[in-house]
Amino acid sequence: NIIIPITSRRIKMATQPLKYTVTHHRKQQHTHEAFITWIVEEHLPLAIPVFKKHGVLGYSLVIRHATVSQWRHETRTWKASTSWDFADFDCFLEYTIPDVQVVKNVMSDPDWQEAIKDQDDWVDMTKALVSLGHSTPYLLETGEVVNMPK
Repeated sequence: NIIIPITSRRIKMATQPLKYTVTHHRKQQHTHEAFITWIVEEHLPLAIPVFKKHGVLGYSLVIRHATVSQWRHETRTWKASTSWDFADFDCFLEYTIPDVQVVKNVMSDPDWQEAIKDQDDWVDMTKALVSLGHSTPYLLETGEVVNMPK
């Protein structure tokens, strides 16, 4: 009886889009605000056409909240979170992709090289962290609970 749900879950996950994320840290000579402005106003207008050309299904920029340092202090008082630490990045990029080949195609596109031409001036790539996985929602913004076992 247990094999059927596990098998169907594996099949579902294999057909789900992937979430590919990359953290970005600014180079220290730039302010956080200038860094985000560079991404949104200079990099993204060049990058988004490349994403669309190669089948990226979605893209989001998650920007570090301005009060992270205050939260760091406050979380020290939360009993359940004494071992937590806040990730120290300026933003992370979240791509929704049908498969990993899309990332390879984007990165090998000559137009991508143009889109990232100033990256070395702005991004400290030595600190970048990448993740790849499936995203399964359980609570929607509407308040609806989904994907829970019956």
